[in-house]
Amino acid sequence: MSSTLETASFKNLFVRSMTSRWAEAMVRPFLPPLLPIFMLHQFRNSESGRPGHDPQMVSDCLKRLKTQGYAFLDLDEALDTFNQSSVRRHKAVVFTLDDGFLHQVQTAYDVFSAHQCPFTCFLITDFMDGKSWPWDAQVSYLLENSNKDRIALSTESGSLDLPLSTSAERRFAGHEIRQAMKARSARHKSETKAFLNDLAAKTGIELPITPPDPYLPLGWDLARDLEGKGARFGAHGLTHHILSQLGAEEAKEEIVLSRERVRNELASASEVFCYPVGRVGDFSERDMRLAEDAGFSSAVSAVPGCVTPTMSHKESFALPRFTFPNSTVDFLQYCSWVEYVKGKLIT
Repeated sequence: MSSTLETASFKNLFVRSMTSRWAEAMVRPFLPPLLPIFMLHQFRNSESGRPGHDPQMVSDCLKRLKTQGYAFLDLDEALDTFNQSSVRRHKAVVFTLDDGFLHQVQTAYDVFSAHQCPFTCFLITDFMDGKSWPWDAQVSYLLENSNKDRIALSTESGSLDLPLSTSAERRFAGHEIRQAMKARSARHKSETKAFLNDLAAKTGIELPITPPDPYLPLGWDLARDLEGKGARFGAHGLTHHILSQLGAEEAKEEIVLSRERVRNELASASEVFCYPVGRVGDFSERDMRLAEDAGFSSAVSAVPGCVTPTMSHKESFALPRFTFPNSTVDFLQYCSWVEYVKGKLIT
């Protein structure tokens, strides 16, 4: 235990030293402009007991960046500046949200607006329209509400025997089930529905047609209201299905139709597409071409890393983002030159 604490203490001291104003001033001139883009999902909700990002920690991180001279940029404007290779400000940061849950966006607006920090939220448009709710949220709902001590599932990767006695076990079960649902190289939406129905039977919970609280969508009226106050919204697919697991026509519909819905409902829709889930293997070169053909200027993934002005046109349709971490030290490292240099040394 003492060794772990010593390691954490050393990392804390090292990162805070290397990200100080004097260290940044010495190192930044020798590096390309770096644009860290952060991705956030659900926020912690004390009323429902749901886990997520700590709003106070996020606020503290924004305050720290302001004292260190960082600029908070809108995603589209930042990428446009980078694409023109005319950027001169080295210390900039961008924040994004995925999915468009009501509580998520409202909390984010309260936190970010207090620091005059813009953000872009990528919306699942069928979710916004009340036609469906995200399959991964349905998995979470079933596991959170089940009275079963454990469940057994048959998947293409083998059998799963998952305990559900504690919150930690339920979160782990959710991770394993989502991984199993991603295992197929081609999964049609009807197959996902069948899988969820089977999971509902195993957990003993009936899936509601409309999402219950805390899985309610933001809705277009509130999105327009927040857009008028400075937030920006973009497309995250129709249903949040993983594109690489869909046939070409279904993948095209996810991208094209979600773009049309957002542009039809909002005045200043983002020209950036956000791949559902977005990790390695969740989207392919086919999906990158589909996003470009649909008229998007670029697309963001969930693969960690910083955007730089030297990225190729192809790379602009697989832009990296950092998941907002649970540690302030990790956050500062991702924002700074330290993570970029670390990545270069490792590769």
